[in-house]
Amino acid sequence: MRTTGIIHAELASALTGLRHTDLFAISDSGLPVPTGVPVIDLGISYGFPHFEPVLDLILHEVTIEAAWASREVSTENPDTATLLDERVHAELIDHEDFKHRIADCRFVVRTGEARPYANVLLRAGVPWL
Repeated sequence: MRTTGIIHAELASALTGLRHTDLFAISDSGLPVPTGVPVIDLGISYGFPHFEPVLDLILHEVTIEAAWASREVSTENPDTATLLDERVHAELIDHEDFKHRIADCRFVVRTGEARPYANVLLRAGVPWL
């Protein structure tokens, strides 16, 4: 039994299965996910869990080599825009393009975040030692 880190079995398994260049996303409670893309739903209620602690836990477990977020986060949710810039240096793209790219994800981790555009697309890297 794990004693630290992510203890959600489905999420831990999905993260362990990532390989170099695999895409996955962490989303707010409202991001539309295309049929066929698995969703690991952590949302319990609107606002719980928030996006930030879920992002931080995942970043502690996975090497990330690239990240994208919706350009609209800058004006609609500046706190999350700052967070994404500081944590993953997310490239900002059009929201429609962002939603289109979700179809290429191995999975989406859904939070209970109730602030708009709190979403990030991540590309797994390699933890060369």
